[in-house]
Amino acid sequence: MEIILLQHVESLGRRGDIVKVRPGFARNFLLPRGVAALATPGVKRRVEQESRKFKQADDRARGEATALAERVAALELSIAVKADEEGKLYGSVSPNDVHAAMHAAGVDIDKKRILLEHNLKDLGEHEVHIRLHPDVRGHLKVTVVRE
Repeated sequence: MEIILLQHVESLGRRGDIVKVRPGFARNFLLPRGVAALATPGVKRRVEQESRKFKQADDRARGEATALAERVAALELSIAVKADEEGKLYGSVSPNDVHAAMHAAGVDIDKKRILLEHNLKDLGEHEVHIRLHPDVRGHLKVTVVRE
């Protein structure tokens, strides 16, 4: 089934792309959420007409995200947690903890944009990736220290 994406979808494509997906995925997930529309000639024309406006907005958002990525890269966070003598944490540092530390440092980013494959469970320096824009990813240095 051919659909036109009305929003960026991480593993599928960008806004305005025409992609083929399985009918169930389109019918049950993409179409009800307003993320995509059926690829009819009328919708294709409308998306092409609006593409210039969205391109300008996307370029502006990319510039803002790049500036924020540079600001985040200069930031070094330190999170204090309880740990034993060998350096193993009694808990773990989750994206919520990183978000709270970033908020305390004056950088407000949605916690869903913080990409951690696994919670941090060891003392020391860790690199945390942040998705700021579909094309821009930031890196943040987080140091986990003993409380």
